[in-house]
Amino acid sequence: MIPEVLRGNHVLAIAPTGSGKTEAALLPIFSRLIGSKSKGIYAVYITPLRSLNRDIFKRMINIASDVRLTLEVRHGDSTAAEKRRFLENPPHVMVTTPESFYFLLSVEKFRQNISNLKYIVVDEVHELVSGKRGAELSLAIERVARLYTRNRLQIIGLSATVSDPYTVARLLMGDRYVRIVETEKAVKRYHITVVAPAIHSSGSNRDDGLKSQRETLARVELIKKVVSENPGNSIIFVNTRDTAEVLGALLKQAMGEDRIEVHHGSLSREKRVDAEQRLRSGKVKAVVATSSLELGIDVGAIDLVVQYMSPRQVVKLVQRVGRSGHRIGGISRGIIVAATNIFDILESAVIAARAMRGNLERLQYPIKPYDALIHQITGMLIELGEIDIDTIYSIVTCSGYYKDLSLDELYQVISYMEASRIARVRDRKISMGPMAKSYYFSVTMIPDTKQYNVYEVGTGRKLGVLDEEFVTTLEQGAKFVLGGQVWEVVDIADDSVRVRHTKEDKLIPPAWEGDLIPVEYNVAREIGSILRRYEKQGEKVLSEYPLDDNSRKLVQNKILKHMSKGLPLPTDRRVVIEHYGDVFIIYSFLGSRGNKALEYLISAYISEVKGYPPVTASTPYIVAIRLASVERADFIADVLRKITSLPSNEVDSLLRRAVLKSKLFQWIMLYVALRSGAVKRTANTDIRHVKTIIHKLRDTILGEEAYREISVRKVDTYVLHKFLEEIRTGRIEVKAVSLKTPSPITEDAIAEARFGDRVTTDGLPSTILVEAIKRRIASKDVIFLCLMCGKIWTRKLLHVNSNNIECPRCGARMIYPALAKERIEAARALIEKQRRGAKLSQAERKAVREVMDAANLVLSYGKKAVEALVSTGIGTYTAKRVLQKLVFGEEAFYRALIEAEVNYHKYKHKLEKRK
Repeated sequence: MIPEVLRGNHVLAIAPTGSGKTEAALLPIFSRLIGSKSKGIYAVYITPLRSLNRDIFKRMINIASDVRLTLEVRHGDSTAAEKRRFLENPPHVMVTTPESFYFLLSVEKFRQNISNLKYIVVDEVHELVSGKRGAELSLAIERVARLYTRNRLQIIGLSATVSDPYTVARLLMGDRYVRIVETEKAVKRYHITVVAPAIHSSGSNRDDGLKSQRETLARVELIKKVVSENPGNSIIFVNTRDTAEVLGALLKQAMGEDRIEVHHGSLSREKRVDAEQRLRSGKVKAVVATSSLELGIDVGAIDLVVQYMSPRQVVKLVQRVGRSGHRIGGISRGIIVAATNIFDILESAVIAARAMRGNLERLQYPIKPYDALIHQITGMLIELGEIDIDTIYSIVTCSGYYKDLSLDELYQVISYMEASRIARVRDRKISMGPMAKSYYFSVTMIPDTKQYNVYEVGTGRKLGVLDEEFVTTLEQGAKFVLGGQVWEVVDIADDSVRVRHTKEDKLIPPAWEGDLIPVEYNVAREIGSILRRYEKQGEKVLSEYPLDDNSRKLVQNKILKHMSKGLPLPTDRRVVIEHYGDVFIIYSFLGSRGNKALEYLISAYISEVKGYPPVTASTPYIVAIRLASVERADFIADVLRKITSLPSNEVDSLLRRAVLKSKLFQWIMLYVALRSGAVKRTANTDIRHVKTIIHKLRDTILGEEAYREISVRKVDTYVLHKFLEEIRTGRIEVKAVSLKTPSPITEDAIAEARFGDRVTTDGLPSTILVEAIKRRIASKDVIFLCLMCGKIWTRKLLHVNSNNIECPRCGARMIYPALAKERIEAARALIEKQRRGAKLSQAERKAVREVMDAANLVLSYGKKAVEALVSTGIGTYTAKRVLQKLVFGEEAFYRALIEAEVNYHKYKHKLEKRK
């Protein structure tokens, strides 16, 4: 690599983390800059994370100083004094993030300081190019190259192993001639094993919660054993931050508080840095981490990487396991601790095998993203004041992301900017509009979710942050896990949550919202092929994959149990549709995005036929459908065959209609609108306002951008069309079976599915909603007050006698129910005051009447009255009206209850808006 940099070539260097890419990029640049006399910045080093900036600075500052070069980190957290000093006395080499880099371009002094810029180094390119941050960075680089530097700009990209280096180079560097260096490819070796714990079930216990708890504890014990026996340090990778919190807390209990640390992006910087330092110094044995430690942060020598359950992608596993074994010719060692689920085991085994074979997933990246383009054009207007359309077009189309952007598309983008008052257009000139600056400096392409700081009461110490989706579920007294410890909520303010430490053992993880890593088609298809080959070869096929004895035994036992029942085995060439009652499970092995497309397509088709959308869900291997009625076993098989006969354009049209109705589209549309300046991020910007935004913007370029984003990130139409064609031509057979209960394999498959979170429920059959509200109400703990003797007791509504509710002390039946103890105490105090003959105020007399009315309803209607009275926002008057619906049957009562709750929330929301 160094010779290519010294020759002045644009370079893309691909090698695992820790292989010295940073030094190989900067040392030849340092050698060229030694003795530089002119003032200004000659090289910019860009990383996706501030933590990486700090790490690069620590690694390179001494070398830079030794050759009398200056190197500084510049990011948004720099103080005002640091920012002034940076502009007045710029370093030779600047380390920054993409966002800080392009925001600095708006500062005239900075633009002057980079007039002699020669080098831009982009680290962790693979992390950037797959998202809109990469698209925006590519535009910023083209702007600098053509507007702000007098020199030919040399671009150097540093990346972990990727499947298509040419695509990565083209996206970052456009049409430039690029030398691709992959020196580590031939020598880097991986040794990865999939292990699963042996679960010793006690008797015939069928409690799913206890079974899940036993399995989790067994995995924890297995990780403890693996980490303890490893002589060096370990990183334990998980896929989500909530998993990191729970697993970290369990491992601390099992191994000791001082042996394990937790590391993820929602912890404070201080806690992350402390975890890194403690691992590097050997003070802790292991760190439980998310992707926050995937990149090149220095945590010292790592001997072993443990992946907790499937990593879901080969590129993820290679990046993570690549953090171990940083020695010349060294082997990176990894262990995947899988669940006792056949699909998690096979998924882990296929991903491990493909990692060792070098079969990586193809890169998915945004295509001509309009929101990133709007933002960068706005930056140009702020910097230059006025610019003609032809100049914008010539700069933009030099980017690899926008090479195919048409002039008509650019006009549509500019037209939107003019309508939004971001830009003014006159003839072919564009200038800054009144909203340009407020929009530009408040937006980035980093996924934007409002976050709440978490502070410890007493010390005022910041513990981390929580996303707004989780905070909305919290209330005073609620408990959750953060930093591997359990905290109790003291109060919630506009932008913060104050907590105190509690010794509560029950683990309640914070539910951060985030993208679940998709399993790609090739991985899912290979799992289907394993099942097909097992039919012919038996357990021999499993020996081709890195499974330990127990995981292999678990897979074999599950397959044999399935086949012993005479059931067809689903494979990559056989679609098996299991049917029981109103539920259908379709085995399609299309991966996360392929099956999401199939789920949406089938949902749209059934909506056309039945007049309502079914309840659906999907995993990488199945699509689950629940209908409002019981259908024949071959109903879905017929639907599939009819869909295969449709023209491809009608398939695309059906799919599009389903996507536009989905909750997924609502959320993506909201964030596209935020990134484009169509709406501003405020405390009230949430799902309740999304429908209004969609109605206004769905048919604009922003709606098109939201749909294209889903088409890249969430659905795979190519795989869908290929699947339908293979069914039509008979390459894939379709078999339907009707069962009373799920098959042995399906028991594992449906464990991942989440019903009811895919499409809007407008028009959803009332029977499904009625069952849902019945289950919710039955789980409530109700406090009862006897109005005769004052006895107070608590009972779960599920266990309350249907018609005869009476006091366990005196047998009286005048009973007042409530959920809050405060209301019960207040009611008892009022009744006692009335009995004493004390004078009651008008408000107190009204409150007593309400208590008596509620008790009379319980006397007349029994348990149904309690169900109504403890429902959200329903008082005695509404409860009486809802109970009168019982003359039409129980279902009419529950429908009225649902409607009353909905009306309460609508009224409450209107009041909040007026406030």
